[in-house]
Amino acid sequence: MGIAIGMPIGLPLGMILGNIALGPALGALIGIIVGVILENKINTNPFIPSPEEIKRQRKLLIVAMSIGIILFAVALFLYLFNS
Repeated sequence: MGIAIGMPIGLPLGMILGNIALGPALGALIGIIVGVILENKINTNPFIPSPEEIKRQRKLLIVAMSIGIILFAVALFLYLFNS
């Protein structure tokens, strides 16, 4: 919900700054900040995960980060050496 609020704010900012691609990035950033503020305001008693869930989340994070790094390295390699 926060990103949906931030995008309409970011698009005109991008046009004002003269870089239309910067607008959605700024809008997403604004939206994430708004979302975090709204979440903390509305949900004062968040769900606390169990130790098993924390371990599973860490494993998933490591796998996702590894895949992301590998895909980034492949894309960088193809970009640099595809001449």
